[in-house]
Amino acid sequence: MAAADHHRIDIATEDALLEQADEAAPALHAQLAALRTDNARLRQQLALRDQALDGMQSFFVITRLVGPQRHIIEYCNKSVADQHGLRKEELVGQDAAVLTQWNVRNASYRPSLSDALHAGEVFHYEDEVVRKDGTSFLVGVSTTPIFDHAGTLTHAVAIGADITGKREEARKKHELQDKLVEEMKERERVVLELQLAQKLESVGRLAAGVAHEINTPIQYVGDSVQFLRSAFDDLNSLMDEWQQGLEAVADGDARDTLQAELARLKDKYDVSFVRTEVPRAFERTFDGVDRVSTIVKAMKEFAHPDSEDQNVADINHAIETTLLVASNEYKYVAKIHTEFAILPAVVCNIGQLNQVFLNLIVNAAHAVQDAGKDAASGEIRISTEHAGDSVVIRVRDNGCGIPEANLSKLYDPFFTTKEVGRGTGQGLSIAHNIVVDKHGGDLTVQSLVGVGTEFRISVPLLGNAGGKPSV
Repeated sequence: MAAADHHRIDIATEDALLEQADEAAPALHAQLAALRTDNARLRQQLALRDQALDGMQSFFVITRLVGPQRHIIEYCNKSVADQHGLRKEELVGQDAAVLTQWNVRNASYRPSLSDALHAGEVFHYEDEVVRKDGTSFLVGVSTTPIFDHAGTLTHAVAIGADITGKREEARKKHELQDKLVEEMKERERVVLELQLAQKLESVGRLAAGVAHEINTPIQYVGDSVQFLRSAFDDLNSLMDEWQQGLEAVADGDARDTLQAELARLKDKYDVSFVRTEVPRAFERTFDGVDRVSTIVKAMKEFAHPDSEDQNVADINHAIETTLLVASNEYKYVAKIHTEFAILPAVVCNIGQLNQVFLNLIVNAAHAVQDAGKDAASGEIRISTEHAGDSVVIRVRDNGCGIPEANLSKLYDPFFTTKEVGRGTGQGLSIAHNIVVDKHGGDLTVQSLVGVGTEFRISVPLLGNAGGKPSV
């Protein structure tokens, strides 16, 4: 084909193409116009989305996964930037670590986040974030994975919020709940202590009344026995003088008759036995009267009207008094061994400490009895010592012991392992309150099941907070 012909064909083709383009131009313009309209609508929608997301108080972040544990921020709302003290433009395109790089406790954050997202799980996280200016806030975030059509993790959406106020509110609520619980416990303790105080006051008045009623007739008994002993001594002297007078009578039938009659009467009334045993009976009676008087005195001391005042007292004497009052609890189940050191006077409320001693002695007796022991094998050992600025009292038994699981509950109100009618669970709780709270001392326990238990009481010499004794 000639070159001219070829040129003509090219020109014809070009003309045809131009003619076709002219014919297609209106449709193309229409498509471009529609595309511009769609783009404008899309920009409006995106702007509306941005405005809506920027108006949220919550944090909103979209990240793109570019490595095993690396996420690039593709979008974030204004709340995220403001809360971190940055601008949105400074965050977009940055590694998401920029939002947590000042976090003081996020060592395992990124590995845990990556594992959860790859597993298709929503990851929840709370921590403290420290800003560049040194201020901090608490953040709570939930991150959701996004997978493409092939099931590959490509993006993640994180939604969160500043939970500082929420945490503070929860903390205050928790503190309030704890305060209410403590107030309820304190109220319960005060009610329990008041009930016990009222009970002890009633028992104290009763014991004081009984002691007074016993004391009066026992004085009559003592005075009468004293009179009888004096009269018996006079009768003995009279009989001796009669014997001497008879021996002074001249020998003869009359003297022999009188001596024979006197000998018969002595045999008939067993005068020798009476003159030997009656003085012994008087001594036993006086011992009994003295013992009753001692018990009455102990009861009066033990039941003395209580008060909150602390005064100087003899701890050893107080324990002896308590042992005397409680003798019926232990005398058939255990022997008492006491090791009392020479102690200085202690500033204390001795009436309250007497209640502690009584409770521990009775508990020891019950433990010995529960171990199946009797007065031959059961033992309760009580010792005192002067240790620095305190006095230490130990009450130890060889009873059944206390299970380890119960040791931490011993001082809880109403906790008891005894059967109904034998214990209320108040004794050790009150004892702990008296020793620790009211006297600033210490009450501890050591126990082995099947071996025995030892309670240790430590009381400051100068009373609670080193106060001076009441006058």
